[in-house]
Amino acid sequence: MAGLDRPWTDPRIVKADLLRRAGRPDDAADELRALGTIKAGEELCEVLVLQGRADEAIAIHPTVAEQRAAEPKPKSVPLGNNGYSLEPPS
Repeated sequence: MAGLDRPWTDPRIVKADLLRRAGRPDDAADELRALGTIKAGEELCEVLVLQGRADEAIAIHPTVAEQRAAEPKPKSVPLGNNGYSLEPPS
């Protein structure tokens, strides 16, 4: 796991990495799930892939395209011939 040499790495991510290296991937996955940060999600994805649980990994850590597709879309507004909004600013 990258980041073990970085002093700002969350100790729980380091603990999860040590559990994974010790052959306890289920315990590592539990630790990372409990942490719940973006970095923990990335690490959890890696642990699950190493366990052959790719479907679960994809559900935990979707691709950028999937994340963008899930984002709410801005409401479209009618535009005038000049390309500016016909609605007054809010």
